[in-house]
Amino acid sequence: MNYKEHLETVILPTIGDRDFRTVKKAEIAALHAKLKKVRGPSVANYVLCVIGSLYTRIIEDWELAELRNPAHKVKRFAIPERERFLTPEERQRVHAVILVGLKIPAGRKGHVKLVSVWAIDLLALTGRRRDEILTLTWAMVDFQHSLLNIPDTKTGQLKVPVSARVLALLKHIHDQAGNPSTGYVLRTPNGKRLRGINRTWENIRAAAGIPDVRLHDLRHSFASDAIMSGASLSTVGKLLGHKQERTTKRYTHLADDYLRQALETATDRIVEAVQPIVALPPAPFEPMRDAQWKAIEAMVESTRGRCGGPRIDLRRTVDAVR
Repeated sequence: MNYKEHLETVILPTIGDRDFRTVKKAEIAALHAKLKKVRGPSVANYVLCVIGSLYTRIIEDWELAELRNPAHKVKRFAIPERERFLTPEERQRVHAVILVGLKIPAGRKGHVKLVSVWAIDLLALTGRRRDEILTLTWAMVDFQHSLLNIPDTKTGQLKVPVSARVLALLKHIHDQAGNPSTGYVLRTPNGKRLRGINRTWENIRAAAGIPDVRLHDLRHSFASDAIMSGASLSTVGKLLGHKQERTTKRYTHLADDYLRQALETATDRIVEAVQPIVALPPAPFEPMRDAQWKAIEAMVESTRGRCGGPRIDLRRTVDAVR
């Protein structure tokens, strides 16, 4: 559920007809507590965030009134941080399911629309939020500078750099759509915004055997892959558009794992460079077996001289030479 939907379904029906100066902290706290019971702590916290953002705009940005933000210091409900990252093997399974789904005729179970695949690919390759990709328009795509100019409620616009692979995918979508200059990048045949991507992903993840992976986890996976490729936490925060450093800190343990791997690799290289190669000890001597002696006995005995004296054991002599 996005910002607009929270406004329409919760905030406006509750306090939309009120003078904003009359709303008290106790009322916001009560709404927050009620939402936890009805819709869960995550939704309750998000609505609190939206209300706080609205009042920040009124008080600080628009300077319409000098008052205290009623959402200020209303304690958010604790929610266990959930992190799920796709492994390379899981990515391969998702890819296999998609390839099969594209071949299934429309209307048949398992069919996957090509435009939905494009949406999933863009989410996976950019780490952007779902609605940022689904509401992306061609006017926001800067092919020349490899950027996405995404509207932002606070800064006005986010300039998001994209990779060459993402740019190639966007150019392919652009060509397939007839090279439009306006409209949604991901759209239905009648030009409307693409919807139902969550249901598509649920079907794909079930078929791939990863039912616990949410669509939002593609964003976490992007961050994980970036860190494991050597990107710093600050860089990952910029790529994901985090405004608060603490938001990016949830990936600290991944950075620590990467540092640990780098440390082990570095120390191994140092030791291998200065440590002499240990010589292998000689293998223990094994006398000839009977079968081996039998194979050469006639030839060796033919060399025996006719002089007198004690008879020499030629088998032991051959072993001594060996």
